Amino acid sequence: MSVASPMKTPAPMLVIGKVLALVLVELLVLSAVYQHNFEFTCRASAPESFCAFAGRIVPRALGVIAALALFAFARKDVISRLLQTSRATLAAVGLNLTGLVLILLPWLFVSDASAPAVVVVAAITWVVGGLLAVLGICLLLAPWSGWRGLLRDHGAVLAVLILAGLALPEIADAIMPLWQIDGVTEATFAAVAATLRALGYSIETIPDEKIIGTNEFYVAVGAQCSGVEGFALITVFVTVYLLLFRKDLRFPYVLLLYPIGIVVSWLFNVLRISALLSIGAAGSPELAIGGFHSHAGWLAFTLLALGLIFTSRAVPLFRNTKVARQSHGAPPPFFSDPVVAQVFPFIIFMASALLASTFSQTPTVLYPLRVLVTATGLYLFWPYLKTLNWRLDFLAVATGVLIGVGWIVTASDTGDVPFGSLTGIALIIWVITRIIGTAILVPIIEELMFRSYILGRIAGFDQNGDGPVVWWRVVLAVGVSSGLFALLHGRWLEALLAGVIFGLLYIRSRNVVDSILSHAVANSVIALFALVTGAWHIL
Repeated sequence: MSVASPMKTPAPMLVIGKVLALVLVELLVLSAVYQHNFEFTCRASAPESFCAFAGRIVPRALGVIAALALFAFARKDVISRLLQTSRATLAAVGLNLTGLVLILLPWLFVSDASAPAVVVVAAITWVVGGLLAVLGICLLLAPWSGWRGLLRDHGAVLAVLILAGLALPEIADAIMPLWQIDGVTEATFAAVAATLRALGYSIETIPDEKIIGTNEFYVAVGAQCSGVEGFALITVFVTVYLLLFRKDLRFPYVLLLYPIGIVVSWLFNVLRISALLSIGAAGSPELAIGGFHSHAGWLAFTLLALGLIFTSRAVPLFRNTKVARQSHGAPPPFFSDPVVAQVFPFIIFMASALLASTFSQTPTVLYPLRVLVTATGLYLFWPYLKTLNWRLDFLAVATGVLIGVGWIVTASDTGDVPFGSLTGIALIIWVITRIIGTAILVPIIEELMFRSYILGRIAGFDQNGDGPVVWWRVVLAVGVSSGLFALLHGRWLEALLAGVIFGLLYIRSRNVVDSILSHAVANSVIALFALVTGAWHIL
């Protein structure tokens, strides 16, 4: 290994990047699981205070992250010393994954029909799981001895920042009147009406009540829909970004990001409401309210935030040209790091599922686009993938055939048609990409994540799968990785058994290619059966 140069990303930054990648994966898993087949209305079954807190957990988490980022910027030397002691331990990984499992567990047993005692158990499970997951993340960043010293010296400041982050939604509500600029709601209402008319919709409006729509579907453009919340979020984001990267930016010109962000945020909000009404008027009110309305705001904010970062880096007016730039001759550490290569493709895969469920009531119809995005993500990590020990193992092939046949035999005879009303060339493209995704892409992505990363970390193996076999750790690793793998599949029992077999293959050879091959053969058998019989619902 070559000696680190000044251009190389510092180790603490790699630690933060890896942990953030893990957190993102877990958030995507939670979102994917709880967005599907989870019928539970919190306020109908649980205390109002609990539901009010839990219902806004995402902005609270973002608030805490932003607050801690400010502390890290102000005390860079303290954070650097803390992260230099970082080491992934079984306790840290175990606590985090145990917390994740506990958070996911209520999905199996709680619903609107549940008794009050069951809801209480679910609430306790969520809270305990959340605390354990956060504790595990903290211990992945640094050992307890490091945190003890940090809390001793800066505990009061950290407590205030964390509480402020948790209370961010309430703080935003309190300062909302400061953002109630006269005419914002009226401007948003008028812009939405003009946009819909330009698109050819025949709309009706009630200006006094800010109601707009058609006879079949309408919405009220209240203060909360005017874009004011987006103004606040963008202002906070730009402020944090300018503080963290002020040395890379050119002041005072970069302050233009504030008006640019606010204006674009308002335009995104107008487009979001217009799209919501268009989807609802087109005969899909369930998609408009249940899918698009739930995700569009988050997606718009994410795109805008990334766009502002790209603009600040790409436009010379905003960039500090005196700061040395990293050479483009070598790939950045992000794409060459084995841990990132094991985790990030799964992030892309899950994010594509979230996007598909946002824009379609039958998200499986968009599978060709998901394959394109996922394949691109894997291609970014090709330098890592080609270093794997690719080989043809007879046992991996045989177990793959058995798993595939078992999945077919235990499948139901009927199910929903995943390709909707597609016909002709569109259906042919869907079939081809579905087979490619099922037989090639999914096995690579899922095995890198569940076997190479999660199982390997819990079992105590290094990034290459090397390390002594401690049987109780191996059993725990196979169980946890297979359980998490099963939660992503509707037929969780069959998926659990398949995950155990894939895990044992990996333990046997310490070569993730064997579990990839078995998974790929199994999925190929199932895909071939679906192609011959038309039973695509079993995939």
